[in-house]
Amino acid sequence: MAGDHLYAPFVESVKKVLKEKADIEICEEKFYTENKDVQSLGIACVVNFFGRIKGKFLIDMERDLAFALAKNIKGEDFDPEDEPMVLKPFQTLSKIIVNKAIEELNNLYSAKIEAAPPIVLKGKDALITVPKVEPVFVDCTTAFGKLRINVAIEEENLTGESYSKVFTDK
Repeated sequence: MAGDHLYAPFVESVKKVLKEKADIEICEEKFYTENKDVQSLGIACVVNFFGRIKGKFLIDMERDLAFALAKNIKGEDFDPEDEPMVLKPFQTLSKIIVNKAIEELNNLYSAKIEAAPPIVLKGKDALITVPKVEPVFVDCTTAFGKLRINVAIEEENLTGESYSKVFTDK
């Protein structure tokens, strides 16, 4: 598994962006690693990234939390039938989270990372396949519901060097 220093920017970015943009605070966190497929909590967003560091970021949340997030960002209530209107703010927020984390990694390691466009998925218990890389999971609790962060980083870069060597030879 890649070092914690590669995962931390994503987790910290989630906390900061949720607080700054949606006034939602993470109350509790549980970190663990497990290489298994993920059952969605309701609404998820996946963002792949590539460069000297390559991997995937997943943020998954319960529907009530997604509605609270959209309400806090847009300043309006959403009817349960308005779920498509909730997906856009969630997608935008996910992109902001990933871009902040990538910016930090690029500044620290000259990693030249870029992100693919975010993909939003919806459906409670939908199965999300995790790559054959042991990801870091962070299960979080907020006042509005549960949130899961999943970051998977490939151990070797495109040249076959381990990341520890790449970052010491900067």
